[in-house]
Amino acid sequence: MAHIASLPRSLREDIATEAQLAEFESLYGMIPSDFRWFLRNCGSGIFGSERVDGISALFNGHEKFRREFGHPRGWTFLDFFLIGWDGNGNPFGIDLKTGEVVVEDHNFGGKHRLAGSLEEFMLKGI
Repeated sequence: MAHIASLPRSLREDIATEAQLAEFESLYGMIPSDFRWFLRNCGSGIFGSERVDGISALFNGHEKFRREFGHPRGWTFLDFFLIGWDGNGNPFGIDLKTGEVVVEDHNFGGKHRLAGSLEEFMLKGI
């Protein structure tokens, strides 16, 4: 949490309230427990070159992902929980089956593993 606190205020969101989390989950489904903890205790953050969304950006990100999902030219992830968009506009998040952090690359195609877990992803980026 010290890493998040050290970021300039303009680069982080406030921590999520229980009401915000409940509203999000009523619209988009359950938040994985480790990411829910992060939202409730840290807010948002930058890890390496990637920004992990806070609750406000998460609403917008999940709505965007829903609009752009599906064939022939949309995102194809299933069993996926979006936690942010990389610098190239690719969605990255948690694979709900494996717990890995993954990205779907629209430039080069395919789905790629970024880390074995959310914790590993964040620690690699500090």
